[in-house]
Amino acid sequence: MDKQLVVNKLYLLPAGHGIVKEYFINTDLGFDNPSMVRSPLFIYLLDTSDGLILIDTGLDEVFLNNPNYYDGTPMEGLLYLYMKEEHLIPNLLKNAGYKPEDIKMVISTHLHCDHSGGHKYFRETPVLIQKNELTKLADETYSPPECRIKELNYEIIDGDYELCDNIKLISTPGHSPGHQSVLINTASSGYVLLCIDVALTEGIFKRNVPYFAVDPETAAASLSKAQAIAKQYNAVVLYGHDARQAETVKVYPEFY
Repeated sequence: MDKQLVVNKLYLLPAGHGIVKEYFINTDLGFDNPSMVRSPLFIYLLDTSDGLILIDTGLDEVFLNNPNYYDGTPMEGLLYLYMKEEHLIPNLLKNAGYKPEDIKMVISTHLHCDHSGGHKYFRETPVLIQKNELTKLADETYSPPECRIKELNYEIIDGDYELCDNIKLISTPGHSPGHQSVLINTASSGYVLLCIDVALTEGIFKRNVPYFAVDPETAAASLSKAQAIAKQYNAVVLYGHDARQAETVKVYPEFY
């Protein structure tokens, strides 16, 4: 990839939404708190001087018109995912004027069900993923099998990685073993930090509201790292699943 690659446009493509127990984004509430909140889902499309790059791939068809997918599992009543035909990867890309074959590279931030469900459309495309995240490919409790495909063209990285001068992958484990965030320098908006799930909401990022993570200590260190990077680059910060921010962000056809 061209080290001087220019990111002409960063598009946010809405990819459905979840309804999740609020405890997961604010553990101070206590698990018994019954409150549920909306959790918007996005994937991110980079129009660059060296081709198209896709960051995450949303939900798999197992969730299509099936918000009760997790009934009968330990997640019953904790998470409902809402997906329509328009949220399938081929349709999301078609709406933007592209098709899966046009994608030059996929950046996989982690393998949770709302971030890796469309990976199957990119079996020959390089998929950049953290080494520690691949340890979850065989974990049946981690996400549906459709989200943990072993036979992909994985390009494995280990830690922070500068893909090019204007795209940096930031290792931010804790939410998952190999979670990564993405720092992008766009031609029109300057630096944008895609927190993904190192900061689900503004409250987590700005006020350190405690949230559920498999490794809370590591997640806290990763959050501090993301906060420092955002300050260093004076970046626009996009949170992973913030319902309030989702109402004001630029979504396709607008761009950063």
